[in-house]
Amino acid sequence: MQFSTRVPAALEDNALARAVAARRAAKKTIYDLTLTNPTQAGLDYPTAEIAAALAEGAAAPYSPEPLGLLSARKAVAAYYPGCGLDAVDWTCLHLTASTSEAYSLLFKLLGEPGVEILAPRPSYPLIEHLAALDGWSARPYPLVPDHTGVWHLDQAALVAAITPATRAIAVIHPHNPTGWIANGADTHFLLDTCARHGLPLIADEVFLDYPAVGNKTCAESFASHKSSALTFTLGGLSKSCGLPQLKLAWIHTGGPAELVAEAQARLDFIADAYLSANTPVQAALPKLFECGKKIRGQIQRRLEENYAVLAGLTWPKGLAVMPREAGWSALLRRPAAPDEEKLALKLLERAGVLAHPGYFFDFPESGWHVISLLPEPKEFRVGVEGLREWLPKLV
Repeated sequence: MQFSTRVPAALEDNALARAVAARRAAKKTIYDLTLTNPTQAGLDYPTAEIAAALAEGAAAPYSPEPLGLLSARKAVAAYYPGCGLDAVDWTCLHLTASTSEAYSLLFKLLGEPGVEILAPRPSYPLIEHLAALDGWSARPYPLVPDHTGVWHLDQAALVAAITPATRAIAVIHPHNPTGWIANGADTHFLLDTCARHGLPLIADEVFLDYPAVGNKTCAESFASHKSSALTFTLGGLSKSCGLPQLKLAWIHTGGPAELVAEAQARLDFIADAYLSANTPVQAALPKLFECGKKIRGQIQRRLEENYAVLAGLTWPKGLAVMPREAGWSALLRRPAAPDEEKLALKLLERAGVLAHPGYFFDFPESGWHVISLLPEPKEFRVGVEGLREWLPKLV
């Protein structure tokens, strides 16, 4: 049998994944610095409150609604000012099962197979795979670090990346894994560039709630901007409330009224074909956002505590922790390695430490490690101390 969808080469022969599976099968300890699943991070979930909200939601009658239940969309709109952001219009919201699905609906809305989306690099390897599944391709535009380790948008390179096949520009805000926040000049540049070229902007804001403490800038949602470009802002329970298992996300459509009206009408039709956001979670959403505040507070404290440990260590020459602006990750700069996968394998074998080397996120050059700040503090400390001990010996 011949299948139409090719598995990415990185997944066909992943030596690191096989080594992790073998180590777990042998019941050997792994200090996992790649953990991004909050339900496995030792957080104190208000399970009774969540269960009660879902039980009440499960009793709600099924009422299919392409945009999502009215009560749920109003709950999403109320979430924005509850997080210190400007209010958004609930009539401009569509609910989906995930932000991944939201991308897919937008790909169907914005172009036929064969076109492309511009997406930042380095970045978590998702958009290119989602684009490929809808027949699109992803063309990168660069984010670059300055001499202090703070990342910035290369505005000229983004404009140069636009081609006749470009149908949208994606921005991850705050960015994963660099923590870059699009504020001020970058925000206006992105919106003005999209308006000038007649392109919609897709703003993925799943990490919006997690700025670094003391950061002089705070991530402002693209949904709160009065933009001259058609703008789709994505968010969801997975990160904002630490509830990935409940599968609910949203698209906010903003921009010029005539463009918004046409986009929403077409998006209604596409969403009506799927109706994927389940009724119990939608009906429970106002109470789930309340539960999410408790979970989000724990996550924020965990990120702060672990980053303080990471940044507070004395690192050997050639190793340096980069400043953190936002998000769930931290970056460690190190000497370049000729084979980053072999380096990761040696770290796993010698120290029991699993950490993502930069190639996983398409960093343009060797010499980076991406470290999740979500693991339990004791495991995190042992893991990063393992990095500090073994990286100088292995690179």
